[in-house]
Parts: sequence; structure tokens; C-alpha cells
Amino acid sequence: MSEQWLMIGGRRVRYLVKGDGKPMVMVHGLNFSADDWIRCCGDALTGFRIYAIDMPYGPKSRSDHFERSNPNDYAEHLYSVVSALGIEKPILVGASIGGETVLRYLALNHPALAGIVVGPVGVRYIDLSRIKVPLLGIWGDRDRVSGRENMEALRSAGFRVEVIRDAGHPAYLDKPSEFVRIVMDFLREYIK
Repeated sequence: MSEQWLMIGGRRVRYLVKGDGKPMVMVHGLNFSADDWIRCCGDALTGFRIYAIDMPYGPKSRSDHFERSNPNDYAEHLYSVVSALGIEKPILVGASIGGETVLRYLALNHPALAGIVVGPVGVRYIDLSRIKVPLLGIWGDRDRVSGRENMEALRSAGFRVEVIRDAGHPAYLDKPSEFVRIVMDFLREYIK
């Protein structure tokens, strides 16, 4: 794993890189950082070059922080990072507000192969009909942060949803091996 930095809009952005293969960009939740993705599943997600991005929200992120002034600011920031890294069509993975960021990125029709969101928040405020790539939603059955209305919004829009038993809001941290299995099964089915 290597830690790297780049400048986006005059702000320093930290990211971690691990592995080789198709590009997978991972976006953490509010109280987490890029390190959490690498620790939980960086070794298990084989066949991918993982880019875990420290986002500008959250106390653990080492990137320069900013508050969004409109709902798409973090998605546009993510697009700027992906573009600066020269990634043409990433697989995007996001948790909580990172999941919302991924959904907004996809709804803005920025290039991607697929999206995987874990307990995304704010789903009902996003035009899911604009998302044209395979999308998987994952929830822990004990999630007390992202309500069922978010899960049902994804299901109603025709996207696949999986529930991990005995997992909370950060289902990928609570049950990393099950999370990795679900992700790998999904990608084998949709990404050739």
C-alpha cells in the first residue's frame, strides 16, 4: 500500500493505493477515513487496484476539509479526484455519506463501470433514474443510521439490494468477509 497526495481546487487530497487490476475507488463515511477501507478489505478484494480516497468531510480524513454548499459538491469533488488520477471508468464503492456521494456521482452521469453503496444516506433526494450502470446496495440488518426508506428507494428503482445479518451501519467493517463475498459475486455477474 502506498499513501499519496494530490491537489484539487487548491486543496490537498490524500489517497491510498493498493493492488493491481481494474480500478476501484472507495469513499468512506463521515466518521471514517481511507484507512478503514484498506484495513477491512484491501487484501481480500483481489484483482483490483484500490484507490481509497480521504474525503473532505469527517474528522479522521487527512485531506483538506470543506463543507458542501450544494448537495452535489462532494460528488463533483470525487469526479475531480478520479479525473486527476486518470481513471476512466472506476468501480465506485461508498459507505454512508460516501454512498450518497457515489449515488450523486452516478446520477450526474460521470463515467463508471458500477456502483456499490453501503448504507447510503439521502437516497430519496437523488434522481436514481439517471443511474445507468449496475448498482448494488448493501445494508446491515442492524443499521440505525440509514433507514429502510433508503433501501426501499434503491429497490423501487430496480437496483439489487443485499442485507448482511448481524451487521450495523458500517456493515463492511462489522462483517468484512461477507461484504467482500457479496461485492465479488456482484462484480463477477456484471463486470467482465
